[in-house]
Amino acid sequence: MSVDGSESSAPPKDPVASIGGQLPHLSTGNRSALRRMFLTKSADADGVVMGLLSAAEVPDAEWRSPASLKRWRLIAHVAATLSGTAGVNPHSPVRPLGQALHAAGLSENRLMRLTTARGPALVDQIVRTARYLAQAGQTLVDLRSIRALVSDRADIAEEARLRIARDYYSAAYKAKEKA
Repeated sequence: MSVDGSESSAPPKDPVASIGGQLPHLSTGNRSALRRMFLTKSADADGVVMGLLSAAEVPDAEWRSPASLKRWRLIAHVAATLSGTAGVNPHSPVRPLGQALHAAGLSENRLMRLTTARGPALVDQIVRTARYLAQAGQTLVDLRSIRALVSDRADIAEEARLRIARDYYSAAYKAKEKA
C-alpha cells in the first residue's frame, strides 16, 4: 500500500536490469572507467559506481557495506564490459549466461574454472569471462546470474553455478543435435 492509502501495483525494480538500462545514459568516460576499474585496480570508478547505483534506484541498504559495494562494483564492471563502447544495455533476462558462454565458444575447462572458483579467484574468473563474452560478441546476457554467483548466501551462489552449467550443457546438446 502506498503512502496515500492506495494499492501500489508496480512490481519492485530489478536492480540488475536497472543498471543495464542506465549504462546507455552514462558518458563515454564513465562507461570507460567502469570497464577499466579491474585493470587499473583504481578506486576512481567508485564514484561512478555509486552514481550508477543511485540512478538505477538500487536501495542504499543493498550497497552501503564495503562487501556489498565490491559485489556491485563487479556487476557494474561486467555490465560495462559487455556494453562496450556503443553503450548498449547488456542485460537480457531471456538469454541465460550459460547459453551465451556456449555460443561464445567458451571451453568446458573455462566453464569449470568459473563455476568452481570462490573468493578472489571467482572475481578474476568473472572478469575474464566478461571480456571473453565481449570479444566474442555475446554481449546480451542475463546479468542476474552474475549477481547470484557473487551472492553472500552460499545456497544462492551454488544454485547460480548449477544453472550456468545446466544452461551451457543444454546449449551444447542442442547444438550437437542440429549438427
